[in-house]
Amino acid sequence: MFGFFKSKKTPVRQLNHASQLKIGDMLTLIDSFAYPQWLKGQTLKVTDVQTYQYQHSAEYEFVLESDSGKVVFLQIEREDGEEYANFSIKIQRDDVDSIFTLDEFARIFDEETLTHITTQNTPEQFERFLAPSYQQTEAPYVCYFHNQDYRNLSLPRYQEQGGETCEIIHLASDDESHSINIEVWDGGDTEVSLTLTRPISDISELFPGDAA
Repeated sequence: MFGFFKSKKTPVRQLNHASQLKIGDMLTLIDSFAYPQWLKGQTLKVTDVQTYQYQHSAEYEFVLESDSGKVVFLQIEREDGEEYANFSIKIQRDDVDSIFTLDEFARIFDEETLTHITTQNTPEQFERFLAPSYQQTEAPYVCYFHNQDYRNLSLPRYQEQGGETCEIIHLASDDESHSINIEVWDGGDTEVSLTLTRPISDISELFPGDAA
């Protein structure tokens, strides 16, 4: 009879898929040589969820942080009934010069045709994120970036309100296991990311945090 007075415990959130991750949640990757040492077998915490809005769709990006403070970005891709985990790291201008040379990389912006570029050097810290060469897959396209999780919200009208305008250039390796994403923002600021594409099954465990 006294059970009536016991406090009710809040049920633990269930995480069944990486697409359900929220800020404060964690995931663990398999221990594979496909990843650099700081990622293989590591548990990463979600520190932010961001939205890239396109004309007819949206993509959501999870900002992940390792115990050592390194940041990697995760987008989940669905194609032909398969799911993939796209892990990206940002690189700086000096890194671009070291890997491709700035002259080689500038051809992406200067040439009217879709560009093919070759990796000139493979610095050890980027080894797992680099392919021997890349081909631009399509012409640059525009999106709107929202520093907010819109998965359960109505997106703003495309081109009418909210978000930062961003032009995206995408290049991929022949087997599509690696890619380069270039984001050109209003004012000319440019961000370059190297992306490693892996099976979604590489995410071996999911841990709910305090998110509601």
